[in-house]
Amino acid sequence: MILSTLLLLSLQSGSFDAAIADASALASKNNFHGAVQTLKDAGVEDSTDAVAWTAYGEMTGKWTEYEIGAGRIAGLDAYDAWNDVAWIYEKASAMSGAEAKVWVSWSEAMLNSNDVANSLRTVDDGLVKFPKSAELMMQQGRVLMSVARSSAEMGKPEDAAQDFAKAEAAFRNAMKASPKSAAPCLRLGELLWTLYFNSGQKDQTAHDGAIEAFLAGAKRDAAGVDGGMVSNWLGAEGLPVLDVLIENQPQEVLNYWYRGSTYYGMGPDHWSNTRDDFLKVLELNPNFTNAYYFLADGAMQRGAQLDGEGNATNRERAYSAAAKFWALYLKDFGPTYLQTVRQNKDGDLNAAKTMNWLAGKSNMDNGIILLEWATTADPGFGGAWNNLAFFYRDTGKAEKSLRAYAKAHELNPEDPQIMNDYAVIYHYYLHTEDDAARELYEKAIARAEAMIANGEVEDGDEDRINTALRDAKNNLKKLAAGNRKNG
Repeated sequence: MILSTLLLLSLQSGSFDAAIADASALASKNNFHGAVQTLKDAGVEDSTDAVAWTAYGEMTGKWTEYEIGAGRIAGLDAYDAWNDVAWIYEKASAMSGAEAKVWVSWSEAMLNSNDVANSLRTVDDGLVKFPKSAELMMQQGRVLMSVARSSAEMGKPEDAAQDFAKAEAAFRNAMKASPKSAAPCLRLGELLWTLYFNSGQKDQTAHDGAIEAFLAGAKRDAAGVDGGMVSNWLGAEGLPVLDVLIENQPQEVLNYWYRGSTYYGMGPDHWSNTRDDFLKVLELNPNFTNAYYFLADGAMQRGAQLDGEGNATNRERAYSAAAKFWALYLKDFGPTYLQTVRQNKDGDLNAAKTMNWLAGKSNMDNGIILLEWATTADPGFGGAWNNLAFFYRDTGKAEKSLRAYAKAHELNPEDPQIMNDYAVIYHYYLHTEDDAARELYEKAIARAEAMIANGEVEDGDEDRINTALRDAKNNLKKLAAGNRKNG
């Protein structure tokens, strides 16, 4: 009989490997219910296998989270569901070979069920069994933080301070227990930064301690630190931590992204840092073309700043960079950006004006991208259509230029310059519709002369109207002579 019992236990040990593998595969596809059922069908609830019960708890916990997130479990039912998860881990804890993570997960399930007292008791019991477990120490700190927040909300600041101090001690113990892990350092940093803000940003000790903790985590294990989390928590003060992450992982593109975003948020004084980091992002991963937004807007802000300072030379360099980067951004994200600007009143119209203006500071290819976007954003923007037609013309796209001039003329039918330039495409580029070209030249001449005679020319527009009149007269003579050479 003893032999039979030993044989049964031997058969149970390791017999769940396949079921656990199958359950994990289902969970990876978010089929958590299937994962749980797979373990049940394998007989986990009739076994004494700690590994299988631990997997059962993990899958049940994931299924519970998923169902709560989907709204299928809510209210008191959610607490009951987490208590069911806790029961599974409690069963696992009584079995031979149960690891420290069982108590961690058991405690977390109790915390999710709003049973903070038993959550803390569970983790304390785990520490009795695994006194050197950094995992349990961190969970202890996490629960104590919850206790402290509750005390603070109940108007018990002294109790809250004591519990926060206990939580800090737990995280520091975890740092000692796991000297190569970044995780306890990060948890300590989050705690101290919370205390710093709760003090109205007056607790300099907590502030300095938080920065030191985050730095310690980055130095211990850069791969274990999420640069985005650092930026979210510390903002600009996270730059030294991001510097360490980049120093230790020079090929990790996201850390340059987070540092560049931080510099971008600090304004145009930090344009060179913003530029360098996002150019590095694109060097490491050319597919990250949304980086061009930060380069474009950052250069634009820098240009405006330099303009305010009267630095004309560098201002123009910044605006030229902005034009290039906006074109590169709009090339991939034009429709997305249009949706974004349209969320603000007149946002599309203002953005169209900006892109039209920047086109004059770019090369022809980039200018076309900017102007195509501007005419899409504001189809009634005659000036952008006129400029687009000119850019098309000078890049050998005569048919497109003709269509753009037609639209510009439709929107501004009394503009003599547009009439002349519209006719030029027929006359010199397409060599078609001479009658249409002649009519446009004649109308341009008549309209320009009338504007000058009647005093209709606006201040600052004199040269443009006079040029349109002169060009239309010269072009009309050349058309009559059969001259197709422009210039």
